[in-house]
Amino acid sequence: MDSTDMKRFAAALGLDCVGVAPADLPRPPYAEDPPCPLAAGTGDERYEPRRLLPSCRSVVVVLVPYYTAQAEPGNLSLYCRSADYHVVVRSYLEQIAAYLQRQYPGSEQRCVVDTSPLSDRWLAYQAGLGFFGDNRCLINDTYGSYVFIGSVLTSLPFAPDQPLQQECSHCGACQSACPGQCFSGGAYDYSRCKSYITQKKGSFTLPEIQCMEKTPLIFGCDVCQESCPHNAGVKATPLPEFYRNRLSQLCPSDIESLSNKQFQQAFGDRAFAWRGKKVLLRNLEYAANPAAASAENRNDGKDDV
Repeated sequence: MDSTDMKRFAAALGLDCVGVAPADLPRPPYAEDPPCPLAAGTGDERYEPRRLLPSCRSVVVVLVPYYTAQAEPGNLSLYCRSADYHVVVRSYLEQIAAYLQRQYPGSEQRCVVDTSPLSDRWLAYQAGLGFFGDNRCLINDTYGSYVFIGSVLTSLPFAPDQPLQQECSHCGACQSACPGQCFSGGAYDYSRCKSYITQKKGSFTLPEIQCMEKTPLIFGCDVCQESCPHNAGVKATPLPEFYRNRLSQLCPSDIESLSNKQFQQAFGDRAFAWRGKKVLLRNLEYAANPAAASAENRNDGKDDV
């Protein structure tokens, strides 16, 4: 079944990077287990869409770009400066699913965003939407690695797209720049990634404190993406949701006096809110001075990307 009309519909929504992955996913040639500690799935469930939709015959994979090219000094990672991406991505997926339902009555669809057990980056790779960087990010030719990945599992037998015959330049920039030195043990170690460290619960170890102190970000980490030459000159997102109501920085005074309920009322529509204010206050204690880091970035002639 041809997917051209479906892709045209997605493009009309502003989504110009859409591909189709097979329901019978091949296993990756690399050992992905253990995956990122924040991943929902392990083992075979990461590659078997029919566990979520038994009638699944193909997977529509959508890249949702979020880079805005706005130089905003701050201490929040770019991905969580606008509305919660889970909500934004799901709203687009549901529009695609509704389109398929209208066009093909009786078909079945299920939308999945981030928190499903499926390996979203492997789905995107199989759908021909990008290749893997040494930092484990999916890299797209148009939007670089500044993309969210969502999928619509469908009972429709769309012909799958083909993976790209392309790979990372392996320049070593991300390895050198990584504040947690994720590559130092030979294999990539997700537990040393600053993005993971900012989201884990509990106290920090000394190496984690040292990692936190290297950059001002208190939630997430953009360093390996900033250093990647594949991200140089990437196209900004055309999606309006990522330009509205942006929040680049949090201070202790913004949250320390709030009850948990008040915190959720104020920030519940942000991707960082799920961990609660206690984790953010802990991170604020250890992160570097944002103003000083921003001045250093300006002196280097770099955008806040």
